[in-house]
Amino acid sequence: MQLTKGIITIAIGKKYVKQAIFLARSCILNTPNTIRAVITDSPLVLKNYYDIILPWNNNNNYNIDPFSVKTRIYEFSPFDKTLFIDADSLVFHPIDEYWNYLEENNYVYEGDKLTNGEWYFDIKKTCQLVQTSWLPKFNSGMFLFKKSEEAKNIFDTAYYYFVNHKKEGIDIPFFRGKNYPDEPALSIALAKHNIEPVIDYGRFSRTLIKSKNIHLNIKKRIAFFLKNGKMVFPLIVHFCGRRNIPYYLREKLRLFFIFKFNI
Repeated sequence: MQLTKGIITIAIGKKYVKQAIFLARSCILNTPNTIRAVITDSPLVLKNYYDIILPWNNNNNYNIDPFSVKTRIYEFSPFDKTLFIDADSLVFHPIDEYWNYLEENNYVYEGDKLTNGEWYFDIKKTCQLVQTSWLPKFNSGMFLFKKSEEAKNIFDTAYYYFVNHKKEGIDIPFFRGKNYPDEPALSIALAKHNIEPVIDYGRFSRTLIKSKNIHLNIKKRIAFFLKNGKMVFPLIVHFCGRRNIPYYLREKLRLFFIFKFNI
């Protein structure tokens, strides 16, 4: 039976499994009625934190790189409407308003349209190679999609470029020297299917990279800060990057004491 809507994350490897536990705790605290699913290689560890466990192993035929899983998330998701969140994120508010974006869209994300400059690659050169006039720069730590032919085609295209970018003449660097990142492949797919970023009024997930005046308290549902000179009020905070570590640790400690001692 297909479920109506829910959150899905990926937790492959001990580091991400630990992060997924705190993500689940933040959901239980702040969006308790939202169904949670996880793709993981540690189902026994996470079974008490997620409603749906989707086992992962290297026989899933999607490439040995776990980053490739994000480009195949359409096939893993048990939901009609899916909110994907990276495991190193925490939910600070109920996320019900997000589903409204899927009323008229099959894939939803926040970002910027670029026609030149550098991101993972040379934007202008890559546009020429993939025959698009622009590419979106975005953080794939959060996006939404609903079951549809358009969304399936987006992910199929992303997986193709994830696997075949060298054959297409596209130079994508390893992420932290280990694996190919998913964002360049998803970016190409979104541009080729002409899926533009939405205006989210600062409510979608944000990282603390290039942020100032940071105010976070997961127990009190407080999350706002200046991001690139603009005040944002994200419902979800994505704690990627070294700058995030002290803030992430503090909020995880809050969650630990809330669930351990109910304080």
